[in-house]
Amino acid sequence: MKTIYPSPLKTFKALTLALTALLLAAVAEAQTAGNWGFNNSLTGTPGSNITAGSASLGSSIVSNAFNGSTEFYGQDGWPSGAVDPNAYLQFLVSPTTGYYLVLNSVTMVIRRSNTGTPQGAGPNNWVLRSSLDGYTSDIATNSMTYNYATFTVTLPAAFQTLSSAVTFRLYGYNTTINSGGNSRFVYDNISIQGQAISGVLAAQSLELTAKASANAVSLQYQAQGFEAGTTYSIERSVDGTNFTAIQRLISNTVGTSFFQYTDGSIPAVAKLFYRVSAQQPDGTSLRSDISVVSLQQTAGTSIRSVAVSGSTLKTALHIGAAGSYQLNVWSQDGRALYRQVMNQQAGDQVADISLGNYPHGLYILTVSKDGVNTSRQFVY
Repeated sequence: MKTIYPSPLKTFKALTLALTALLLAAVAEAQTAGNWGFNNSLTGTPGSNITAGSASLGSSIVSNAFNGSTEFYGQDGWPSGAVDPNAYLQFLVSPTTGYYLVLNSVTMVIRRSNTGTPQGAGPNNWVLRSSLDGYTSDIATNSMTYNYATFTVTLPAAFQTLSSAVTFRLYGYNTTINSGGNSRFVYDNISIQGQAISGVLAAQSLELTAKASANAVSLQYQAQGFEAGTTYSIERSVDGTNFTAIQRLISNTVGTSFFQYTDGSIPAVAKLFYRVSAQQPDGTSLRSDISVVSLQQTAGTSIRSVAVSGSTLKTALHIGAAGSYQLNVWSQDGRALYRQVMNQQAGDQVADISLGNYPHGLYILTVSKDGVNTSRQFVY
């Protein structure tokens, strides 16, 4: 039987190509997009064709200082429980004109304070978030001690094609302070691995308009530059902070698209807040600006007071005109908890509501007539 061996030249060429590909990948991974050494400076050192913003602390952190010119810390204000949205260290990178960012990972050399008896004071845990989704989801989270440790966080696919600045926030939480200790989050070095690539990505935009009528809100949004298979979600809020999706669709349209939706089940509040988000199949996402809609109020009708006694609400109302009114109690996320129809004469009226067992918190009472609402928030 004849044995055929591969050509030495072909084998050498194949091996060379494989090694070259591995070398190029390693070089890309090894490049630094931004570095913060905290050596008596908060200024970031950028990679080629990149700008790096200065590091800064959130508004909840009381004080800060450099320690021995080789490390930096934020002191006091770190929460003892869950993440405080204003307790963080912030750092950012941005591509220069004509380039986009390909970011691979973030490496952090960090610890908590080594003061106190026993040693160790400050946050026990950290979490990394970014501006890509408005700092709402965790990229990574872990625990830390009073000894320095190096954490390398691999970034998801959404960070591979960034045409504009991205800001990272490193939050500290679950704080404990031992006797004589200082509540500190200490930073020795933070770096972002990646590079800037020459080229211009397709522009993406989301524009939302909202118009209210007596009992509905008409929404229209324009999407530009998104891939086929993108999921669009219209989100609504009664306080401008906590949003709930009220409509979703998956579009196979590429380019510029227009969508319309009518919110016909609006909660009876004075204002509503809307936004639209677009999530592409690769996980990258974008949100529109928030549109605020002011709803009409019943002329001459007001809720003068709401008093809570056990599970009963005692309400003092002023009715502008005689007629049939609907009394409603709503949760902050727009769920109807109570509804009562009443015929009232014009003038001052009193209505008692047996609300039942609900968690303590902020609720909304409304009086409605002919699709027009008067609202008042109360604590139950």
